[in-house]
Amino acid sequence: MTATNTYIVQQLRTSREAAFEQLYEASFPQVARMVKAMGGEYEDARDIFQDALVILYEKAVEGRLDIQSSPSAYLMGIAKHLWLRQRRQNSHLLALSELEQQIDIPEDFFQQPEKPSLRLFRFLAAAGRKCMEILQAFYYQRMPLPEIAEEFGFANTRSATVQKHKCLEKVREQVKAKTILYEEVVE
Repeated sequence: MTATNTYIVQQLRTSREAAFEQLYEASFPQVARMVKAMGGEYEDARDIFQDALVILYEKAVEGRLDIQSSPSAYLMGIAKHLWLRQRRQNSHLLALSELEQQIDIPEDFFQQPEKPSLRLFRFLAAAGRKCMEILQAFYYQRMPLPEIAEEFGFANTRSATVQKHKCLEKVREQVKAKTILYEEVVE
């Protein structure tokens, strides 16, 4: 075991945190530049460097550490090997932006969700013009039922109430029919 190996092993065993800090300050900037030059990001460099430190530490503790040059060069070699292996493993993956360029998606493929008010209007319109007018008078204009009876020519308030209820049932049936149709399509 060379003097460099002995010193690093001893330092990692006695004051591991101090040794890691020294190695980090001396070696991380080089690893970050190498990873960036090979298409990586800062986060990638940090992850790779930490993995390299773990490998160095494990080899030192197991007594298998054999550094022929400097600890920085040794860490750089481990980091380069780890980065190249990671790139090779991820080479079959395409970035989403690249994949989107390869696929031709028609512009009208993604339909905008219909506004709830438009959907309600369609249900009301399907119930009929007279129903829509009665429900609009009652719910939106807040007309009392006696006025609705007079406005729409019903014999009395009870007739207007029954007609309003029938109109609501028509709208409910439309909603149910649309919901059942939607559920069948989804399944």
